[in-house]
Amino acid sequence: MNVLPSIEQPRARAWVIPAAVALGCAALGARSVSVLALGPTVAVGVLGMAGVVTYRDVEHPSRSRIAAVTLIGVAAVAAVRLISPPIHVAYTSWAFGANVVAAVAEEAFFRRFVYGWIAARSEDLAIVIAAVLFAVIHIPVYGVGVLPIDLAAGLLLGWQRRESGTWLSPAITHVVANIILMR
Repeated sequence: MNVLPSIEQPRARAWVIPAAVALGCAALGARSVSVLALGPTVAVGVLGMAGVVTYRDVEHPSRSRIAAVTLIGVAAVAAVRLISPPIHVAYTSWAFGANVVAAVAEEAFFRRFVYGWIAARSEDLAIVIAAVLFAVIHIPVYGVGVLPIDLAAGLLLGWQRRESGTWLSPAITHVVANIILMR
């Protein structure tokens, strides 16, 4: 006998997905800047990839549209880097790899799983909720001062998700942002 109800059952969906989102956010928010943080980060990324998402993009944008949306995001984070100081993370091969893994895992979670869950009701709401959660999970490591910039970044990444039709566009932008913001 299966103790847990199938995720396809409405009652199960009413609590399983919100619980997975809450646990994922708690795991990401509890991270520190260390090699030990990669474990929870990868686990949340796997959840983001494996999580059941009922939302499907109605249209499939062209490759040129996806490329344009990605380039707009990359240009935006590059412009921010020109006017803001780098994050104080030493530029080592470990830090480089950890930043790439974190960016991809966070985007799989926020722009694939969380966005996909909420976008079935409202894409605009999905952008905002995923952006707020994204900003909040960064406070424990970087402080409350990052909230406005991380909220703006989350909104940009959410816009990219909607306009590109895929979570890969914001993932590329997030990877670039993490790398260029290092010193």
